[in-house]
Amino acid sequence: MDDKGLQILPVCSLSSCVIMDIGEGKNVRIKQYLMAKKTPSFPMCHPPVPRPLRRIVTILLLTGLAGCAAMPAVHQNDPSTTKAATISTEAPSAPFDPDTLYSLLVAELAAYDQGFDITLQNYMTQARESRDPGVAERAYEIAAFLNARDEAGEAALLWLDVDPDNPQALKAMAVETLWQGDIDRAFADLIKVREKSGSAPFQFVAVQAGKLNKKERDRLIAHYRKLLRRWPNDHTIQLGMAILFQQQGDLSQALAVLEEIQQSDASNGFVLRLKGQVLADMGRMPQALKVLQSSVQTYPDDVRLRLLLGRLLVKNGNLTEAQREFEVLVEQQPANPDLLLSVGLIAMENGLLGQAGLYFSRLAMLNGYADTANFHLGRLAQQMDDWQEGMRYFLAVKSGPQLVPAYAAMTRMLADRSMLTKARQQLKQARSQYPDYAPQFFLIEGEVLLEQRRYDDAIKILDQGLGRYPQNVGLLYSRAMLAERLDDLSLLERHLRKILAQEPDNAIALNALGYTLADRTDRLTEAKELIYHAFEQEPDDPAILDSMGWVEYRLGNHRQALIWLRKAYAQIKDAEIAAHLGEVLWMSGRKEEAQAILNEAQERQPNAEILQSTLDRLLSPDAKSS
Repeated sequence: MDDKGLQILPVCSLSSCVIMDIGEGKNVRIKQYLMAKKTPSFPMCHPPVPRPLRRIVTILLLTGLAGCAAMPAVHQNDPSTTKAATISTEAPSAPFDPDTLYSLLVAELAAYDQGFDITLQNYMTQARESRDPGVAERAYEIAAFLNARDEAGEAALLWLDVDPDNPQALKAMAVETLWQGDIDRAFADLIKVREKSGSAPFQFVAVQAGKLNKKERDRLIAHYRKLLRRWPNDHTIQLGMAILFQQQGDLSQALAVLEEIQQSDASNGFVLRLKGQVLADMGRMPQALKVLQSSVQTYPDDVRLRLLLGRLLVKNGNLTEAQREFEVLVEQQPANPDLLLSVGLIAMENGLLGQAGLYFSRLAMLNGYADTANFHLGRLAQQMDDWQEGMRYFLAVKSGPQLVPAYAAMTRMLADRSMLTKARQQLKQARSQYPDYAPQFFLIEGEVLLEQRRYDDAIKILDQGLGRYPQNVGLLYSRAMLAERLDDLSLLERHLRKILAQEPDNAIALNALGYTLADRTDRLTEAKELIYHAFEQEPDDPAILDSMGWVEYRLGNHRQALIWLRKAYAQIKDAEIAAHLGEVLWMSGRKEEAQAILNEAQERQPNAEILQSTLDRLLSPDAKSS
């Protein structure tokens, strides 16, 4: 699809019957029979469809294939382009060898059936053998579309070699150079493209600069300023600067550049999208939504504008409005799986369960999305308190990233209905049916047994799992946490040390062992070393920040403890963090603040045992007299 689209829609109808007669002398005659119905034009994935292969385009048009498998590439990720190129019907200047022609037609037919590996292989082979500029161009388009960067680089180099004066070939080479990380060379190539053709996708350099550090981006900005002095009205250069400013966090500068572009190019869809995103990043959500809502009214078919609007509405909590936008997107692209999934999830969040079911059912009919759809249909049935239907859908998930979550959701659903025995039978069967996922299924069973406080059964199943998978980190950790709950600290330490022997920088294991030593033993120096090592791996993890605060408190450093604990509590209002913060405040003489935090946390999590036990301890006569 074009700049307004999101994915390939490989849909077209063969409207003609073609007879190919390959005779001696390797001449190819093609006769069209029946009706000469025009092949429909379908929007393709961003960006616009480049000029197709001229030597075979007439054949493809006759067979009805030209509109089926056109793949974008040369302008890939080029946000300045918004219109699909017109397919050329220029007759070939010379005939192809029949074997070459057959291979290329097979490639196009394979693309129609989404057999893109065959398409790419055939085109790369014929590009090398024929050294035809058109074949090389098409090979590049396909490779870039499939993100096959090695093949794209080879095809771009071949295309430029056989057609050195073609600015599109030079542009393709510049794009591939960018993918390889050589920004300076790519910049030089794009300047040549600009000199030859009058335009070049300079903004693509900025898009690729997201992985650079600030110093390297500053250098790029200097390059852009120099280019602007040479071509002061080039919007691709201005847009590149805006993107770089956004990446640097200089949002005011980015917004100023975008508004300058708008003065002379108010209809640039990418500029409108980027402006909306920048305003949202600045915390000016009402303005961002206003810009995008106005833009969508003006350009109702711009899919990306509407998609960004929908996402920002979700982020802002406007789920009903977001759902309307996603429904429009689904009407525009009824076979887009990401959109069907998004609108289904939003409908479910809004309580429109029947409507959500319709979207998930449509998703299930798309090739390759049945497992995702069945997982969410299972969750939907679970919300509707229909455990039998939920179980049916969860068990229909057969592969992919939803397999383990489906069994986890089904297990908890059955356990909540006092059918844990049935759930355990299903998990046992799953371990046999999906042996590669057996450790995860042991973990699910162990965790749900822990939740049910069936500790003996949990020990048996986790030990059974460790008997089969003695080095599995997840099983070791879960068994260690069960040991802590049963006050078996030596077993806890033994299992966590096994994890750290395999993964010395495992922040979760480091923190768990360090916190336990700080909370339950006098090995405080060792505990601090472990927790600090965890902090080095995950400096923003609130659980680790909480442990840092708690070990400082246990060492008697109350002031330092409060710094860590406040930082942790600012990130997540967790009951355990609140209990620790309240206790340190109380023991620091700030009892009113401590009690306020503990009471607030208890209102939020009334069943958290640690809060009540902390309050009881602090308010006991012995604590008050201390």
